[in-house]
Amino acid sequence: MASPPRTDVHSERTVYAAPPWLRVSLHDITTPDGVARTHHAVRLNTVACTVVVDDHGRALLLHRHRWIVGALGFEAPGGIVEPGEPPEVCARRELLEETGFEVGSLELVAVLEPMPGLVQTPHHIFIGRTPRQVAAPSDGEEAADLVWVPLTETYELLAAGQLLGTATAVGMLAALPAAGQLPHAPREQVVAVTQTPRPHLGDGLGR
Repeated sequence: MASPPRTDVHSERTVYAAPPWLRVSLHDITTPDGVARTHHAVRLNTVACTVVVDDHGRALLLHRHRWIVGALGFEAPGGIVEPGEPPEVCARRELLEETGFEVGSLELVAVLEPMPGLVQTPHHIFIGRTPRQVAAPSDGEEAADLVWVPLTETYELLAAGQLLGTATAVGMLAALPAAGQLPHAPREQVVAVTQTPRPHLGDGLGR
């Protein structure tokens, strides 16, 4: 298959920066039709996100309010990958901080750019299995209700605009086929533990 025509980038200059959160740059480009243009690009951080699935075909989601878009809905735990940090390590760290859960295995199901026409922010999306609650959530800024949500509700929640973020939607859709092979259970709110001993390194959790 022949390669599609490319956009030529001639120059780039930063017009706004708020490290480490974002940088806005202005590019002088020539588009494939030969037209010279200037174009903004927003550079954000790399993100890792985990949809945790239990043995009853449910996903562990944060029920939360996102004030920027004025929405209340469900979101998979995740966050910014630190410099030099492998995405899988970030996924496990954010999962523990936001939910108090660990998982025995992580499967990478997607690496994607949610808005490649304007924004650069690579998203690494994992499915976590064999969940175990080991602590109370420690990230107060990300405070939210924690709910086991049946994967069979994925399409309904998508249509209602209640799955917050591309990573959550992609992770839920990737996990959905396996839900048909598992016994079903209803939604259930998770009660945070106040103090639970951390598992030992040799307990098979794969950490």
